[in-house]
Amino acid sequence: MIKFFNKIRKQLLNENQTGRYLKYAIGEIILVMIGILLALQVNNWNNNRELKKEELKVLKSLLKEFNENLNIFDIAYEFHLNRKESIEAIMTSNLRELPLDSVRRLNRNVSDNLTFDPFQGIYNSVINSGKIELISNDSLKHKIARFQDLLSDYKEEETNTMLFVYNNLYPFQLDNLKMNFNLIYGIKEGSREELTELNQNTIQLIESDKYENLLVYVYGYMREIFTEGPILREEMRSIINLLQSEIKKYN
Repeated sequence: MIKFFNKIRKQLLNENQTGRYLKYAIGEIILVMIGILLALQVNNWNNNRELKKEELKVLKSLLKEFNENLNIFDIAYEFHLNRKESIEAIMTSNLRELPLDSVRRLNRNVSDNLTFDPFQGIYNSVINSGKIELISNDSLKHKIARFQDLLSDYKEEETNTMLFVYNNLYPFQLDNLKMNFNLIYGIKEGSREELTELNQNTIQLIESDKYENLLVYVYGYMREIFTEGPILREEMRSIINLLQSEIKKYN
């Protein structure tokens, strides 16, 4: 093709047709420029297509992780609600009228600990690698970027509650409640005398002033969990909905 163009140019010069030569040269330049622009356009199209494929991959991975974490959050939040309700029951009920199993359940609900520990492998990878910039929806990108701040605020409240229980409630129980291994873990059925003794000891522990004071503090520490928790969950749902909407655009 280049030889063909060169032949035409030489022929025009040899025939002393300068005007036609200049027009031809300009036309040739325009054709070359059009070819370059077309090549760039095709290259850009290919690059955009690859970027969209990578964006879809990121969106699907994030959606899977956020859905899993929403389920984990609901389990942890339900635990906190059970603890809250158990503290309220202890503070407002006549424990001596309740069955032993109910008293032990209330005490166990207050003492156990569970925190929201989400999977964040995909999330951290997207943030740290800069792949968040692949997300074309600015609102979604902003929500994902600030999610860690909301998560930290919520987990701080969980951690404060957990540490107070570890450092204060557990030591008090260890010092003031006689444990019966067989009864607590159901290794064997306890005698009537053993069950009565365990029931009385548990009630005495719960009715003590210090135990009630400790529960007041635990309840107070938990209050922010029920403020930050719904905010965090709503943000997770919002992110999931936006991820689903963006993924649908590819179908």
